[in-house]
Amino acid sequence: MKLEIGVFLFSAALCLAGPAEAQERQDPATVSEASAIDWREAAQTDVLAAYATYIDNHPGVYDLKNQGFPAQLSAARKAGLEEAAKTENESGYRRALAAFSATLSDGHALAFVPRAQMAGRDGALWPGFVAVWRGDSLLVRMQDTFDPLHEAEIIACDGDPIVEFLSSALLTRYFRPREAGQWWRRPSQLFFADDGNIEEAPSECRFIMRAGAVEVRRLDWRKASRPEQTFYDLALGGDRVPTALTEPRNGIFLIGLQDFQPDAEEIQSYRRMYEAVAERRPELLGARALVLDLRHNNGGSSSWSEDLAHLLWGKAAVESRQPEGAQVWWRTSLDNTDHVRKTADLIRAQGHADTAEAWEHYAAEMDSARARGEMLWRQDDVAINARAPVASKAVTTDFSTPVYVITHGGCASACLDALDTFTLFENTRLIGAPTSADSVYMEVRVEALPAGPGQLVVPVKFYTGRQRAGGEIYQPDILMTEIDWSTERFLDRIEADLAGR
Repeated sequence: MKLEIGVFLFSAALCLAGPAEAQERQDPATVSEASAIDWREAAQTDVLAAYATYIDNHPGVYDLKNQGFPAQLSAARKAGLEEAAKTENESGYRRALAAFSATLSDGHALAFVPRAQMAGRDGALWPGFVAVWRGDSLLVRMQDTFDPLHEAEIIACDGDPIVEFLSSALLTRYFRPREAGQWWRRPSQLFFADDGNIEEAPSECRFIMRAGAVEVRRLDWRKASRPEQTFYDLALGGDRVPTALTEPRNGIFLIGLQDFQPDAEEIQSYRRMYEAVAERRPELLGARALVLDLRHNNGGSSSWSEDLAHLLWGKAAVESRQPEGAQVWWRTSLDNTDHVRKTADLIRAQGHADTAEAWEHYAAEMDSARARGEMLWRQDDVAINARAPVASKAVTTDFSTPVYVITHGGCASACLDALDTFTLFENTRLIGAPTSADSVYMEVRVEALPAGPGQLVVPVKFYTGRQRAGGEIYQPDILMTEIDWSTERFLDRIEADLAGR
């Protein structure tokens, strides 16, 4: 079982936007506390602290398949210190941490300031529209679809072509431009300041209007009302489908998988959904299609998707298709081992007693390896939970119903693990946007940096022999470039694809 439960802890603690992505909410620092900080000294101290913590804890330091990692880490320190030397305020501090992180270009290894901790917040601000990336363009979505600005293309901001502007302005949003899904995810954040901070936001943009004319407009930044904030959420990623088995159209079933880091109430929703899938599986075998919706999924525990796949295709069929030769290596530092023990407690509280026992075993083995002076320990699940032997050929399955999996640009970590499993079967098609990517470094924990409000995301294990390479994304079979990402629009496209078959 691939249980990236550390991403649960990370996302619960942290609020950038995503994967297993960095930054979720913490108690905000007060303005007086922030003003008392020497930001240049804090930036220099925290960049050096981030570097030292990775030297002591990051598994990449001893990854023989990535022998360039120590040099990359040194380059990250250099980039962060160069930016820190120019720091005069909190914004400069954030840019120093972002420069350090950008060199590593890994959503599971970065230094950041939780957005809710930033001083001077004044509620969500927006320019009256939502900017969404579709295909290769940044488009405007208005509440009033008759507004001339609705569906206009943003081609430049503050004097720079839009791609150049975004690449620079999104530095402190931890933008990884080499990942296609990041373009579908990050640009919108520059046009909606949920923390009231518009330092990197554009003040003027050039638009190609729906009628074809080119206009330059100053952006009217103002507070977003509660309905406007709701509109932003819906316009960006579409509506949220509950964790349940429903039949929104005749013969087309739908399951929402919007959260792999469920709270107690949502865990019960998963259990009810599993029961419904098992009970109604005969109907699913004869259905026109099954839609699995990952639109808002930012990772968590891969057990939720794995359990669903077992119900749909059969456990033997899933396991017989899993790639052989994959190994997991853990960095055996004391802090990493403590994290594994805390994770075992969390897993047990969620009701996964067998998996919790496995994690307790991992911690004990990491302790033993560290006592022997070994920096890495190779995970051996056979000692804990003997899986059925891998079949010499794929076990057949009776589940051949067309499966459509809705993907989005922020899909990473356990969301990608779900795609690894679902796409083992030929009846699966992806629809939506390209995904983000993972490195091979996983299972993150978060710790505070010593001088400023920054925090550090620390991965504690890595994969070798994984089927999906580090930095590899999923491209959808059906690219949804429509500005409307509602469930109804997705169902329309799926019906059209079924008719085309």
